[in-house]
Amino acid sequence: MSNRIILEGVGIVSVIGSLIFVGLEISQNTAAVRGATQQEISYQVSEMYKIGAENEKIASIMSRSYQGITKEELSDTDYLQFWLFSMMGYRRVENIYLQFKNGFLKQEALDRIGMSFYRTPLQRQIWEERKYDFDPEFAFFFETLRDSAR
Repeated sequence: MSNRIILEGVGIVSVIGSLIFVGLEISQNTAAVRGATQQEISYQVSEMYKIGAENEKIASIMSRSYQGITKEELSDTDYLQFWLFSMMGYRRVENIYLQFKNGFLKQEALDRIGMSFYRTPLQRQIWEERKYDFDPEFAFFFETLRDSAR
């Protein structure tokens, strides 16, 4: 009988030790996923900066967008080029939203989006044309964030 009690005690300690080990592994894995997610988002914005730095036309349109230009002031080709660039930005914000929603990013990630870009008249026109390409839940979230954060 005493051997049985000792074996049961060893079994309980083993199970508890295994659970602690699994808990630590999950915690480390979650931290690694968060780090990889943050790194990917940083890469996405870096790519946008790189495009703006290397492409004079995109840089010019971006600069003028902060001054209030609209779609009607651009050629079809310029608008399409800037539209494609802008869609990269919207998909980046969508990615941040999804990662936040899934618990991989914290609130600070939303605070670092750079919403002034999305408040320009040109960006508002692009968004109004393309917002139906996005999940309605994200569209509502984006508009709320864009219109409330100053």
